[in-house]
Amino acid sequence: MGLEWRRVDLQQGLLYLEASHTKAGRRRYVPINHAARMALLNRMRFRAQFCPASSWVFAAKNGARIQSVKTSFASACKAVGIENFHIHDLRHTCAAWLVSMGVPLPEVRDLLGHASITMTERYAHLAPENVRAAVQRLDGQSEYKESSVIQGVESRFGHGDPKS
Repeated sequence: MGLEWRRVDLQQGLLYLEASHTKAGRRRYVPINHAARMALLNRMRFRAQFCPASSWVFAAKNGARIQSVKTSFASACKAVGIENFHIHDLRHTCAAWLVSMGVPLPEVRDLLGHASITMTERYAHLAPENVRAAVQRLDGQSEYKESSVIQGVESRFGHGDPKS
């Protein structure tokens, strides 16, 4: 809620966070997707209409910083029938979706700003097929073709006869 317009770069598609703005206490940038860009442009139009001098992205009509969205978020959830869901759950949903789509854990870690990969690994179980796909990539990497490996095994141990 403390995002200031000076830390928004729509040209580069980035949000800049100082160490004081992050839980891990590290300066970083966050790339924004098309939907986030559209939301920021809507906030920019709101600012131009109601509070052009405000430095806050999330400002009220009088330009003051909006301190919390808990009440509005709870109202929105209630309106659509979602129960027991909190704003921070959106962060977990984002991580889960990224991992499920095959985004590597180090990239998810960097995007979410986790201090270590350990925190991000909580989501690894959501994409077991990624591990399977990783092993299958090895199929094309061997110098030996499958047939030559089978021939070598058969010549050493027999021709598929279970008794040999």
